[in-house]
Amino acid sequence: MPNAPPSFPAPLAEVMADAVRDAPLDPMAERFMKSRLAARVRDHERGLASATIRPEHGEWERFSPRIKIKVLRREADGSSMSYLLKLEPGAFLVPHHHHIDEECVVLEGEVTIGDELVGAGTYHLAPRGMVHQAIRSEHGAVLFIRGKEPSWRDTAIRATLREMLR
Repeated sequence: MPNAPPSFPAPLAEVMADAVRDAPLDPMAERFMKSRLAARVRDHERGLASATIRPEHGEWERFSPRIKIKVLRREADGSSMSYLLKLEPGAFLVPHHHHIDEECVVLEGEVTIGDELVGAGTYHLAPRGMVHQAIRSEHGAVLFIRGKEPSWRDTAIRATLREMLR
């Protein structure tokens, strides 16, 4: 049978069985193992297990004309999230309010934030309470963002109209 377990001569099987008998751990090693196991259980229950999302995985969804979003992680309480924004050439994000700090790293391409042109590798912080200036991309870009879930309700109407009339 192809899936039958291997058979060992009786003396070898006995030696192997002796090698895997329970052996008491010293108290320090036992406490260490129990604490690591308990921490992993707590982390898993709180959703803190590590996660890896490769570029070909995850779902790109339409966020707005010329912009797609891929959510990487949402906090269980909805307080913040990590996501990618893919801006096609000519994409435009309107000015908007920030209710928590928002961190952004340009991964590919270039964007103009207000009047400042920034490229790949650039970090940008939009502090809580500010109106974020418009973001444009002439040739396309990919951004990593950690902040509150984007919503059209947070659009800064006056600032948006000013930007559009420039």
